[in-house]
Amino acid sequence: MNALYFDCFSGISGDMTLSALLDLGIDFQWFVNELKKLHLDGWDIALSEKVEHGVAAKHVDVQLLELHSSHSTLHTEHEHEHHHRNMADIEHIINESNISDNAKNLAIRIFMRLAVAEAKVHNTTPEKVHFHEVGAIDSIIDIVGTAICIDYLAPEKIFASVLHDGYGFAHCQHGLIPVPVPAVLEVLAEKGVGFKQLDIESEMMTPTGAAIICELAERFGAMPEMQITKTGYGAGSKKFKIPNLLRVVQGNINVSAENEKVTVIETNIDDSTPEILGHVMERLLEAGAKDVFFTPIYMKKCRPATMLSILCDRNKISDIEHIIFTETSTIGVRKYTAERTVLPRKEVTVSTPYGDVKGKEYEYNGTKRVSVEYDDARRLAQAKNVPLRTILEFSM
Repeated sequence: MNALYFDCFSGISGDMTLSALLDLGIDFQWFVNELKKLHLDGWDIALSEKVEHGVAAKHVDVQLLELHSSHSTLHTEHEHEHHHRNMADIEHIINESNISDNAKNLAIRIFMRLAVAEAKVHNTTPEKVHFHEVGAIDSIIDIVGTAICIDYLAPEKIFASVLHDGYGFAHCQHGLIPVPVPAVLEVLAEKGVGFKQLDIESEMMTPTGAAIICELAERFGAMPEMQITKTGYGAGSKKFKIPNLLRVVQGNINVSAENEKVTVIETNIDDSTPEILGHVMERLLEAGAKDVFFTPIYMKKCRPATMLSILCDRNKISDIEHIIFTETSTIGVRKYTAERTVLPRKEVTVSTPYGDVKGKEYEYNGTKRVSVEYDDARRLAQAKNVPLRTILEFSM
């Protein structure tokens, strides 16, 4: 299984991400040609070699060309005046480009994470957010370029280390703001990801970097056991007492099952009807719960009751608890973190004599099996007027 691991020991930014991905061996000229499909004028990009504490790394420098009547001038990313764009402007630029659909979708999702975070910071809506630094061409290239590289590398899994940032203050469009900057904290809070603050007086994790890694990585922590094939290093522009590098490791994970952490939320209910509980289950699943189930129990004085159990990601806890407290009569819940082992799975199409139906393919110890999706099987059975079990029998 092709996988990427982002080692963010010195923080993460958009240009560091792009530099590290290119260092994995992506042809630079091909990459530039892909960027030109954005149909944005007035920019150039250079890829150079840097050495940080004896480690060779790539460094991407986006340069903007300001065209005048008699000549043109060249500015680095820190010298030009930033343009202001809203989310609709960003989506229009990306959707009107000729890059792949996968890259378009990923880039827009990253920008949306930023829009949601900035909206919370400035007490507005994502649609009304004006991207300042992020709206500039260099940042658009960082995010879209990252999406292009990820689409090219096509990893099946992406993981990341614990995230790091420094302390102090950073300059922005509004003046001095504290580090970690507010938008970074909002991006991490939305994902439910923690970070570690290092004893370095500088911004190490930018909002762009935080949005990229929170969109890409499905798990944060130690690198999983993997057969390493390539390693890429992306250098930042600042100088720290530690190497200012982002390391991306590419390799293969040979597992028949994966371990992951989930949050378990439970509560005991003794005064709700089955209809209400069924409604609660539907709402919880719609809110992103991984699983919802009921267990018959006996409470004090042998009162028959129901234990409601939910499995969810950490970032879904608040939404899940809101549904429980508004839809049921319970006045308290208990929650804990558990590890579960899950088999690798992917969506497939199962052909039957009655038509195609959606399914999931699972693999364990080299043996594959397919499970037909219940809702799709029921739809097909009703359309063809055949028993449901006839369609479900194509699970194997």
